Amino acid sequence: MPKQRRAPDAGAAHRRRTAPNNAGAAAVASPLASSPSFLVRLAQLRAFDEFHQQFAGLGVTPAGFTVLTLIVANPGVRPGAIAEELRVKPSNVAALVNALVAAGLVERTPDAAELRANLLHATKKGLGVWKEMDRSHREADARFAERLSAAERKQLVALLRKLLHR
Repeated sequence: MPKQRRAPDAGAAHRRRTAPNNAGAAAVASPLASSPSFLVRLAQLRAFDEFHQQFAGLGVTPAGFTVLTLIVANPGVRPGAIAEELRVKPSNVAALVNALVAAGLVERTPDAAELRANLLHATKKGLGVWKEMDRSHREADARFAERLSAAERKQLVALLRKLLHR
């Protein structure tokens, strides 16, 4: 009789990343401990954990929040400009915009200068939802960087921008 496999525990990865070290457990030596790219990846995982905890129940992904934020900050932006800013494929932005339009958070209007292009605007509902998301994002951001002083946080942002050439 074949052995039945258990369904994966969705919270197991989070618990492994956030579990305190056991006093008797041996530390794992990692040659990646001083790798900036590896540490940024781990920080991203932690940031996503904070995001998902804070945004639970709002039904939004980090990517969806980012696209909505760019639309709110740049009324009339073209989807292609968002793709360039985020360094992703236009088709990925199109899928996110479609979801935001379907949710009634964003509307498309034709661009008079280029008939095949659309301009994106947040709806009244979208602005209201975004305000709640922005509050949640600021709380998640504060928790993420709570171990840093204001000066360290500013320095971290400056260094990350420098790495991204921004």
